[in-house]
Amino acid sequence: MRARIAALTAVSAGLTLAMAGPSWAAPTPSAVSAAGPSTSATASVTPGANCPALVNRPCAWQERNGSGVLGSALVTAEHPGQLTLVHVDVKVQRAWGSPWETVASSTRLQYGTVRVSTPQVDAPGPFVVCATGGPALRPALQSTTCTTPH
Repeated sequence: MRARIAALTAVSAGLTLAMAGPSWAAPTPSAVSAAGPSTSATASVTPGANCPALVNRPCAWQERNGSGVLGSALVTAEHPGQLTLVHVDVKVQRAWGSPWETVASSTRLQYGTVRVSTPQVDAPGPFVVCATGGPALRPALQSTTCTTPH
């Protein structure tokens, strides 16, 4: 059991560092939750028509809410007993040509299919939402997808 927890911690930490990268601003704190209520924003997390449910492949989308944006993601598990990880970031470009900066982030770890949203971001765009996810205990099967800038 301890080995599994250590492996999950390493996987989670590795994803945060991989997503942050050296050219990104310092990553924002994220919440990791083992099965239970979501620790992210309480928004309706329903994938749009352009968000197909592919097994173990993250699907990312933006939800506009007034002047703000929520980043949302979904990973459909291969089976209900699969431990699944999803990490979603909202990135903003503050000036044309400047690097994309992570302004909101959320992570969720649970068995089965996982949906997660970031807290709302109230900042001028453009925005990109990126999601990394898949089987938590098989990092080689995890992948990342991003929306187009809006």
